[in-house]
Amino acid sequence: MVLPAFIALCLLIITLDFRQSRLGPLERARDFATTMVNPLQRGFAVAVRPIDDFFSSIAELRDLRTRNTQLEQRLERTIAQSGWSETLARENRRLHQSLKLQKSFPTMKVVTAQVLGSTPSNYRWAVQIDKGRSMGLRPDMAVVVPDGLVGKVVQVTSNSSTVLLLIDPGAAAGARIVQAGAAGLIAGGGASDNLSLNLIGNTSKVAVDDVVVTSSYNRGIFPPGIPIGSVVDVGADSRLLEKEIEVAPAVNFTNLEFVDVLVESGPHGRRAGGRAGGARRSSRTATS
Repeated sequence: MVLPAFIALCLLIITLDFRQSRLGPLERARDFATTMVNPLQRGFAVAVRPIDDFFSSIAELRDLRTRNTQLEQRLERTIAQSGWSETLARENRRLHQSLKLQKSFPTMKVVTAQVLGSTPSNYRWAVQIDKGRSMGLRPDMAVVVPDGLVGKVVQVTSNSSTVLLLIDPGAAAGARIVQAGAAGLIAGGGASDNLSLNLIGNTSKVAVDDVVVTSSYNRGIFPPGIPIGSVVDVGADSRLLEKEIEVAPAVNFTNLEFVDVLVESGPHGRRAGGRAGGARRSSRTATS
């Protein structure tokens, strides 16, 4: 009984709504209901909007986190690629410098070696390199970098060598002041001190910033013309027979990564095969 009555009521309302004018009772009732319900709808929307915004923010936050993770990964890849590019560029510069060195010594075999670090030995300032007898290295061979003279090989094993740095107090090399043409002996004073240039007569005209290079005195192990450094101080005591000269080294000895060994340098390079014991003698001997 309920269903037929409900259907009849719906048909009646539809008929009245269809036949009534715009200002009919049903239209007025609809307008009244709309007027009453709209404020409630607006209030409900205002009350619900923060909750809707909250859940929308959660969804956006998840998207932002995903995007942030993607950007961080892209940044890490970019940084890694940049570091690798810089490594390649540095290696390329080093190879170009090594090639320039080989052109400077066309009659010599140049062996490039990596510096492994300082090594315990009888010397205060020495480093170990990753090349040795198997690559033709022998004691008393010159070691250089593009900036200038590093030192000489003093001990050799099959696959490594010990290099005595020029700054070691026991190191020495024949040297010449380019501008004055005077030759003497350069000696190390430790990493924190400048090199000292000895045996330069007091009458020689030496000035600050004069360039000091290796000399060929006594057919020593260092080829002539390798940069050693520049004069930074000249003693002015005229009573002395020799000038007191300080030289700032051209090489940064605290930042050595790769060095080049001049395998055929000097007369020792051709005879050092049976003279490994010579590495243990004092390196204070004047060599050039």
